[in-house]
Amino acid sequence: MSDRSYVISNSQVKRHMTPMDVIEIVEQSWKWYGEGQIIMPSKVTTDMTPAGVPGWFNSMPSYIAPLQVAGIKLVGGYAENPKHGKPYIKANLMLTDPESGDLRAVMCGDWISDYRTGAQAAVAAKYLAARTDALTIIGAGNQAFYCLDCMRRILDIKEVRVCDISAAARERFIARFPDAPFRLVSCETNEVGCRGADMIITITTANAALVEDPWVKPGALVMTMGSFTETSADLVLNADKLMLDHIGQGLHRGNLKEMAAKGLVTEASIGAVLPDVVCGKATGREHPDQRIVIELVGMGCLDLAVAATAYARILASGEKVVSVDMENG
Repeated sequence: MSDRSYVISNSQVKRHMTPMDVIEIVEQSWKWYGEGQIIMPSKVTTDMTPAGVPGWFNSMPSYIAPLQVAGIKLVGGYAENPKHGKPYIKANLMLTDPESGDLRAVMCGDWISDYRTGAQAAVAAKYLAARTDALTIIGAGNQAFYCLDCMRRILDIKEVRVCDISAAARERFIARFPDAPFRLVSCETNEVGCRGADMIITITTANAALVEDPWVKPGALVMTMGSFTETSADLVLNADKLMLDHIGQGLHRGNLKEMAAKGLVTEASIGAVLPDVVCGKATGREHPDQRIVIELVGMGCLDLAVAATAYARILASGEKVVSVDMENG
């Protein structure tokens, strides 16, 4: 292993990785996590707003034994970024040698984070959806694009219903898929989009009940991916199965946070966690009419697994990479 530390750009990652690579790595990493081969404590959120900076970031460390890498993902939302033509969400990654602590690489994590977000929706649907014909996406932002871009690669989707409070956002989203083999529909209300849908994704910055219980048909899969409340409490309480990607994180953030704080949802309410389903320890969908609600808050180990793979490929390719000797200059 090199004694030098590398600085790896977003464009370098994109040259050596594909969306399908990310989908496969996310699935494999969930399997490893379920088998106990990944150590990942819950993410820690730092809200900078009280100190005058309108933004926040999550610190997401993990150790991945099969890849022999330890590291951390720093990802946050920065309110001023859109004013300067930058995305609201920004991510950076650090990889270290788990035995020595030597810094292997500092990497831009934007492409990795975007496609990891999309890949987790695709893999979750692969394991949990009864049908995949009709997909509803609530929130027509950048992360929603990556969800659909990943899902269309491994699922047979016939119709995508796009919901957003902004009609312009809906149209921009639809325009990003000009040659899609499925029908794209702009929906003026969430109810119109949700009724009859096989899969529903909420991926917004909202803190509101965007999906109501009566709108969700038997057999539907609802995936919440935002940072705050995105469904009605009734939908959660009436779900045939409630799931998470990570117990330690899922009850303290995202769609379930407020309900858990009130004692309406506890660890005992969770029917299974997705890594256990992927590795075969637990059952996901038990029958085709089962309504499943899963909260996907995001696991940093997925990003680090993708980053470690990209790092190895880039160095093996012989491509010139900026590096530094951290100890000796």
